[in-house]
Amino acid sequence: MQITLPKASSAIQALLVAATLPLTMQSAFAADFTINGANSTVRTLGKDDTGTVTASGALTVGGGAVAVTITGNNATLNNQGVIRQTGSGRAVRDNTGATGLLIINGSAANGAALMQTADADVIQMNKANASVTVNNYGSMISLNASAGGAQAVDFSSITSGVNVVNNFSGGLLQANEADAVRAGVNGVVNNNGTIRSLTSTGASSDGVDAQGNTGIKIVNGATGLIEGARHGITGGQDKAGDSFVIDLTNLAGGVVRGSNGSGINLDGFNKNQSANIINHGSIIGHGVSGDGDGLDVDGLATITNTGLIRSVNAVGAPADGLAYSEGISFGGGAVTNSGTIEGLVSAGNTNAVGRGITLAGNDLSNGTREGLYGNATITNQAGGLIRGQSDSAIVAVGAASGYTVTIINQAGATIQGGGAANAAIRTGADNTVIVSGGNINGASSGKAIEMGSGNNSLTITGGGISGSIDGGVGGANTMVVQAAGSFAYAGSISHFDRVEFKSGDVVLSGVSTYSGATVLSGGTLTLDGANRIAAGSQLILNGGALRLTNAGADGQAFASLSLLDSASVRLGSSSLTFNGLGAVVGGNTLSFTEAATGGYAFRLLGDFSADTGFLALIGMTSINGQRAMFHFNGAYTDVTAAAVPEPATYAMLLGGLGLIGAMVRRRKQGV
Repeated sequence: MQITLPKASSAIQALLVAATLPLTMQSAFAADFTINGANSTVRTLGKDDTGTVTASGALTVGGGAVAVTITGNNATLNNQGVIRQTGSGRAVRDNTGATGLLIINGSAANGAALMQTADADVIQMNKANASVTVNNYGSMISLNASAGGAQAVDFSSITSGVNVVNNFSGGLLQANEADAVRAGVNGVVNNNGTIRSLTSTGASSDGVDAQGNTGIKIVNGATGLIEGARHGITGGQDKAGDSFVIDLTNLAGGVVRGSNGSGINLDGFNKNQSANIINHGSIIGHGVSGDGDGLDVDGLATITNTGLIRSVNAVGAPADGLAYSEGISFGGGAVTNSGTIEGLVSAGNTNAVGRGITLAGNDLSNGTREGLYGNATITNQAGGLIRGQSDSAIVAVGAASGYTVTIINQAGATIQGGGAANAAIRTGADNTVIVSGGNINGASSGKAIEMGSGNNSLTITGGGISGSIDGGVGGANTMVVQAAGSFAYAGSISHFDRVEFKSGDVVLSGVSTYSGATVLSGGTLTLDGANRIAAGSQLILNGGALRLTNAGADGQAFASLSLLDSASVRLGSSSLTFNGLGAVVGGNTLSFTEAATGGYAFRLLGDFSADTGFLALIGMTSINGQRAMFHFNGAYTDVTAAAVPEPATYAMLLGGLGLIGAMVRRRKQGV
């Protein structure tokens, strides 16, 4: 529509004419403005323009109009009063790709400033190249009456421009039935106030939704709260071929919370999605009608936690099986924890279990999980707690991926399982490495470690373990105890090809069933009780000391005996039985002490009287300080200490020698 304006003789006449134009035409006049009182005229800011609403000012606009439209670069909107859209329009919008826009709502001394919409976004930047910074000290609220998805801040269309949201202490960014904040590509959200989405209808709305926009950085400060009606923070890959990276930091005192979902939820497909998450505060998920993990990453993640990561509950239909309330679920990467990571279940919820950490890829339609997308390492540092309230503390599930699971539980750290069924640590088809110097508590199920079908290794450097240790079936499995001090274990050890004791004062009082080799290469191994180790295990002495206590007369049987380096055995009046003889390396010594008087120290099944290896072993063996002797009793070759003459026998022997000497002298004299 073309309109011919009359020639105005003054600025007043021009303004009067402009006032008679439709609202859409009025908005075409970009100019600086200042509003001190009540006002209902829509405004436009062009290049280098500044619009100000003072603390006593109020701009109120209805209908579908935008209260303040941005059309030029480097504009500034400073609201210290009220900007309110009561209809279906936005409070602030750019649809031209303006750059350098600065929006200020309130100040450090003025938290009463308000920008509010009835049924639309409060602020929307609608072009890919737009650039904007928002500094909020007051409130930006989308009431979203029609529940149509109206955000407080929507920068999701920005793909190349700068987009920064600074929500200062006391500031509020809130949307009803919609995401509170949507950031653009490479967006920055710094929050020391409150970012919140609310729902009364069960809407899937989140505190911050990155959607598929990569490169976003979120810092939640010491006074910050990011809370979603569903997830606190969410986003992720749109397609499997997309790359998605996000960086999240939650400082001490900060809270990220999902009211009916995860604290942080990043949906994805594979290793093309990665997250760097540092938590010194609290990240909390709560499933009211579905899943509710503390932290759920369908991709790779690097997670550092000194605070709290918790899932409060999860809910699922009984027909779908158990629901899992997981502190963390991720597809690979690294977790370093010196805080608390735990999965809980609300009282009375019998269709869910609380689990600490799950290592797996995406859920599949058949109820299983994809394998890992990369190597996964969990390091639980001193003071750290990883806990499953009613399930495992750490679980690796899903198909074999070819990647390795590494779990390091340092001195002073605790991994604690719950429930009656599963081990505190449970791994699957991938190779697993576990190193523990802390505490692993599987007392509730009687199972501490249950490894899967990969090639698995366990190294114990100290601490304590409650519950059984299972090396898994199908792979080559090894266990090493290398304690700096003492380590006592009362549980059962099973399914290892080799169990080696390298250092420390180690006591085993449980009955173990592994049939692999038992290797003693340093320290002291005490077997407290009879047959603490399965008779099918070979004993390989490569140094160190073996001790039997409370073992009875026939204390411990082994498949065979090998001597590779000097070693000692304290029998405690008991004995050892071997079904065969392995390698014997010359130049070493084997010392038995506390052997029962009159009995054998050890025996070998069969007749070894002519066996060169056995004869070499006898030459290197002492029993109770005496040389060893042997005899075959028809079934076993018994090895005992050489007989020591009684004192009277010594006297008779000396007397006899003296008599013989005298007789020899007489004969010489008679010659």
